[in-house]
Amino acid sequence: MFRCGSVVGALLGLALLVPATASARGVQGTLDALAASGDLGPELHTRYTRDWSQARVAVRHLHGYARSELKGVLSNTWSLARHDLLARSVTPAFLTIERNYEWFWVDGNGPAAYGARRTFDGSPLIFEFYPGSGWQIQPLANFGRLGGLAANRRTKPEALVSYADTLLPLAVERDGFPAFEYYFPWSGGRPGWISGMATATGIQALGRVWQRTGQARYRDLAERMLGAFFQRPPNGVRLYRGHGRAHYLQYSQAPHLLVGNAFAQSLIALDEFARASGSSRAALALERGLRQADTSLRRFDTGSWSLYWRRPGTSRGGESDLHYHQLFEGFLGKLCPRFPNGPFCAMRQRFARYETEPVRIGPLRARAHGRMLRMRVWTSKRGSGRLTIAHGTHVIHTSTFPLERGTHTLERRLPRGRRTYTIRFEATSLNGLGSSRERTFR
Repeated sequence: MFRCGSVVGALLGLALLVPATASARGVQGTLDALAASGDLGPELHTRYTRDWSQARVAVRHLHGYARSELKGVLSNTWSLARHDLLARSVTPAFLTIERNYEWFWVDGNGPAAYGARRTFDGSPLIFEFYPGSGWQIQPLANFGRLGGLAANRRTKPEALVSYADTLLPLAVERDGFPAFEYYFPWSGGRPGWISGMATATGIQALGRVWQRTGQARYRDLAERMLGAFFQRPPNGVRLYRGHGRAHYLQYSQAPHLLVGNAFAQSLIALDEFARASGSSRAALALERGLRQADTSLRRFDTGSWSLYWRRPGTSRGGESDLHYHQLFEGFLGKLCPRFPNGPFCAMRQRFARYETEPVRIGPLRARAHGRMLRMRVWTSKRGSGRLTIAHGTHVIHTSTFPLERGTHTLERRLPRGRRTYTIRFEATSLNGLGSSRERTFR
């Protein structure tokens, strides 16, 4: 699933500030232009004008976090207008305003927990809470749920049609293909970006709805959504890697950030739709992705754990937490029987093995610099560390800290006088396995 975890979550940008005159001119001007061209009916024009005005008034009267969240939503909308993106995304953008206005102003609620999900007023649409941007429509969560319902033979076709038709009005035309966008700043990009994983999951889900209902319009929409896998960022998610190869981005606005588990899920979804529909374009996108996986997917394997993200052409990046490591392993397990000659089976076995192994700890080196004791130690993967320094039975220092893969330098002040100290470094892996190193130092 798409969650803003660990490293990537730290890249979340702050919402833009809203200059009062510019926001009124940009957003209201867009609404007026849509009404004048006939692309926005009088009823919706009146409704959205009221929404914009009421939300701006509410921001002036709210306080604290509630004010910040609703202001962030308006900032994101103003950003869309400023960059000429609001006209195409007016429906999902104003649905987002309405839900946040209802939550913070009408119902008087405060901010929710980061990553919390919910629906509103009996609608099946799933929103997720992102600090600084309030409640946001979550395409991946919605398509994941729709695909799960479609895979369940007990779900009635009418229920699938109802859910799918609630999602379809949120699609925007993105320079040649329909897309379901995200409307908050993320990973250095402004509102109005797409996710390769969410798009592929949407294609997969709509393909299942077509198979269950027989309604070709869902298959046709999924076929058109494949355009994201044929256009380069920031419009599409295809990162060209040469020789008929492509990596499909998790975030269209961040070609410097390759997310391993998202790439794997994209391949699964493309394969399912290609097999079910006979789509030659899905088969071509899949072939390009598989060629890239054969050459570079192993770079997400550290030898002790998996990387959540890495830089193109390198093995440098941020490690997965336990959830994303297991998610990655699960996706590799689904790819293995589909493509037994690829790298997936062996990687899946190694990822499973890593969960049974403790953190490996290199030699514990120590040197005195006056009264400062400087220690260096290498660890093989993420976890938590604990350092204890003792003189005989007297513990003079203890501390805990998070660990990442690599070399760590620790400095601690010692008491005066020459003594022999016992230094103990302990590591606990993400799944609770312990390991340690100990040495004496005079």
